[in-house]
Amino acid sequence: MKKTQPRFWWVIDSIILVLLTVIFGVWFFKAHAYGAWGDDSPGYIYTAGQVQNGEALVVQDNLVQAALAWFGDEHFARFVAPAHHEIISPSGWTASRYPIGLSVLMALANKLTGQDTAMYAIVPLAAVGVVLLTYLLAVLWLPTNPPLKRVGAMVAALSVGLSDVFANYAVAQPMREIPALLFWLAALLLLTFINRVQLMRWKIILAICAGLLFGYSINIRETSAVLLVPVLVWLWPVGRVWWKSRVERSAFIKIVLAGCAGLLIALSLSIWNSAAITAHKEKFREKDISSIAITSNFDHIQSLSPSNLFNNQGKFKPGVGGVVQYWEVMSQFSTFAPFLFFALIGLFLTWWQQRRLAYVLASWIAVVFILFAMWINPYARYILPLLPAVAILSAYGMVGIIEYVGKKLQLSRFVSIGLSLLLMAAFFISLQPAIAARNEHIRLGDSVYKAITAEDLSTLKTVSDQLLVKASPEKPALLMMFGSWRAGLPETIMTHSDLRVIRFPGRPNEQPDLTALAGFMAELQKTYTVYVWYDATLGTGEQRLFQQLSLSEPILTTQLSFQADIVIYALTAND
Repeated sequence: MKKTQPRFWWVIDSIILVLLTVIFGVWFFKAHAYGAWGDDSPGYIYTAGQVQNGEALVVQDNLVQAALAWFGDEHFARFVAPAHHEIISPSGWTASRYPIGLSVLMALANKLTGQDTAMYAIVPLAAVGVVLLTYLLAVLWLPTNPPLKRVGAMVAALSVGLSDVFANYAVAQPMREIPALLFWLAALLLLTFINRVQLMRWKIILAICAGLLFGYSINIRETSAVLLVPVLVWLWPVGRVWWKSRVERSAFIKIVLAGCAGLLIALSLSIWNSAAITAHKEKFREKDISSIAITSNFDHIQSLSPSNLFNNQGKFKPGVGGVVQYWEVMSQFSTFAPFLFFALIGLFLTWWQQRRLAYVLASWIAVVFILFAMWINPYARYILPLLPAVAILSAYGMVGIIEYVGKKLQLSRFVSIGLSLLLMAAFFISLQPAIAARNEHIRLGDSVYKAITAEDLSTLKTVSDQLLVKASPEKPALLMMFGSWRAGLPETIMTHSDLRVIRFPGRPNEQPDLTALAGFMAELQKTYTVYVWYDATLGTGEQRLFQQLSLSEPILTTQLSFQADIVIYALTAND
């Protein structure tokens, strides 16, 4: 019986994992994003296109050089550079603001499938992976009987997958939080197995792989480096025990060195990118703190401040404070009312039963919460990395209460099972609004968080192809975008076509004199066939510039799921 029982539960785990894959695969892969019209995502999309095409990631841009020469100010030249790219030198070099880990994965998806839209499956796929890894970690960490252990693991996995903020970002524009979380959880899973295998060879292999996975999480999101704290917390008790024996001390050092080797191998991608940026970066702007770069906008670290904990002064919810904002986000992680209460119970029980695990989970939550609460803009997605930890603690608390009540009241097995089923039923009933929201999203196919649909992407490709054909070979096509969608559509278009796109400057401090801007566009006509995008969302400044331009009759008209009556004009020579 003892030999067959583990195999039986392996079969049960396999069935549950398949069910979770199918359920969340349908929810996350139906009606997911195929690009974005704003936010950070265009930066990842555009860089993915560069990687896929084998282009340099640090580029001396002719348009940026022309804008710098014309306006004489880096602020006024930004509108010709791709979104979320920094001008890193006065000679026109540009580089992405972000680590390139996610973009490399997106490009790899396209390469492997031969489809230029496969990149948009990376985030939904990562989201499914996060749900599965949450289940596996909960199975390994919950110290209860096998049936209740699986129930608790299901609670943790469903809590993560059906959390509103997680599910929305799983289907929204490609963002880095969920993929980075996937690699972190995978690294944590391997760290857990290191304690469970006996052969030193396997411990070394697992340590190397864990280091590789953790390093790649940092390649995707550099702030994942703070999760080194729970890793050290995990290692400290083991090291302290093993250090007492010369043989075990040697084994511990080998495991740590193997993990560090894997970490450095993975981080070589970011080191290579940072070296490329540093080779061309100059300290020429007021905000620049160094010519040495980790990413092109490493100077953004200056926005990290303890004062933001209770009174942030960024563009997102200014004055609210990161602590208040993120507590509200955590309180809405689950539609199950006692979710956080059970998490607190779980933290107490882990401290009582598995103190090392309690320290790991507590430090995991603390470093993520504190770091991003000190950030100037406390966006909800920033604390997604702590969601699995809270969900596992909540599941721990739930099964712990079930066991405690059963033992304390000396309930019969039948009554204990009945109470457990009632609590599980309450949990699943509480999830109905979240389940309904997922099904409604699939039914309507709505875009979430500035995402665009597959049909929108197809329309943009068609527009690009038509403009490229209309332009003369001597003067390649250049599209100037106006309106609300200019913040991200240019990068999506450039990733999927050869059309170069620039935008009307969005921020007041980046808008040059309109007459000078009109003159620059006229100057561009000497080199390019310049087209102009017009829709009903133009602001006052855009309308004023538009009136100064000499335009042809409409070249073409089109519409997107979020914008009707889009008109493309050609810029003509002034009489």
